[in-house]
Amino acid sequence: MTTSPGASANASAKAVLTELDDNALVARMVQGDKAAYRVIVERYYRGIVGVSRRMGLVGGDAEDVAQDVFVRVWLHREKWQADGGATFKTWLYRVAVNRVIDIKRKPQSVGDQELDDVPDESMSAVDKLAQHQEFKRLRKAIKKLSDQQQIAINLFYDRELSNQEAASIMGISVNAMESLLKRARKRLREELKST
Repeated sequence: MTTSPGASANASAKAVLTELDDNALVARMVQGDKAAYRVIVERYYRGIVGVSRRMGLVGGDAEDVAQDVFVRVWLHREKWQADGGATFKTWLYRVAVNRVIDIKRKPQSVGDQELDDVPDESMSAVDKLAQHQEFKRLRKAIKKLSDQQQIAINLFYDRELSNQEAASIMGISVNAMESLLKRARKRLREELKST
């Protein structure tokens, strides 16, 4: 199968864009570059869906949040200010967290579905089952935490953000973030001991 010169040029242009850091991509996006915007979406879409799911959204709601966040990013791209103190990644996750909080505040019926766990394929069937059961116990314990503690745990452990980045996303001080994590870990230990 042969590729047209236009398709080859598009592929190499995309390859160049994927090598750019967030600041360069956002600068291009602010100027209306849709290819840079697509790279940003590809870079962060799964992370936003993951944060949404771990904050308690199920099914298509997490996908809806991610789509809504990226639509807002595109529509309000001219408002982004790189010198505003937060990195683009931090700002993006903050928008997502706020959107999830808004959705959770609205009265709605939400099923009690569990997150799917993808066990390591190199493990034995017994180990996979044990891992799945531990994962379910942990997720059940996390659901008993306050919303703020759930968000802190998600951002720090699941998204692997620093305390400073997570605190910025949540709009709290680093000390408050550390306190939230400490209380959340203590509560999780208590919950896991009792089950």
